[in-house]
Amino acid sequence: MNQKIFIVCLDKSKALDIAKKIVYKDDNYTIAPMFTTNKEYDNEDNEVNENYETYLDVHTANLAYKNNSLLFIKTIQYVSSGITIDDFYNNDICIMDINEYNLIAENIFNKYNIITIWIDSKNHEILSNSDMIEINYFYNYLNNIDYLYFLDNENDIEDTIIEYVKGDEERRRLILEENS
Repeated sequence: MNQKIFIVCLDKSKALDIAKKIVYKDDNYTIAPMFTTNKEYDNEDNEVNENYETYLDVHTANLAYKNNSLLFIKTIQYVSSGITIDDFYNNDICIMDINEYNLIAENIFNKYNIITIWIDSKNHEILSNSDMIEINYFYNYLNNIDYLYFLDNENDIEDTIIEYVKGDEERRRLILEENS
């Protein structure tokens, strides 16, 4: 599949739920795992867990960063997380929050066929000022790319995403008009 799907949400667990529904309805899609340097995720087999997270040691994460082998990396209190370029290439769906999305280099959007899915929430009361700044940056960026917009309480979001990805140019245009 050439089309990459970025599902962006304030609450990444909601984005993961939608991604899992897409894979459930069409098993041709795969979800890119997120890596973490949190040692709690370190296991012998380094398998991807049910939340699509895998452990990556700090040295390897730093090396990947130096070699531009990361779609993005975010560090909070000495724990880094992100998506490797290999996982981006080898999977169809990437889930992320707004802060992580804003860390992606602009050339990725120019180089690859990406549709951004913005899952918004009506509950913005709990947001910090820094979250609001990130959201404003995100909104400004959306003006320059193709994206689909949904509220987190809508039904059948995954059906619309699958229909968009599989649709012809005319159908895609109509779905963009209805959901942007």
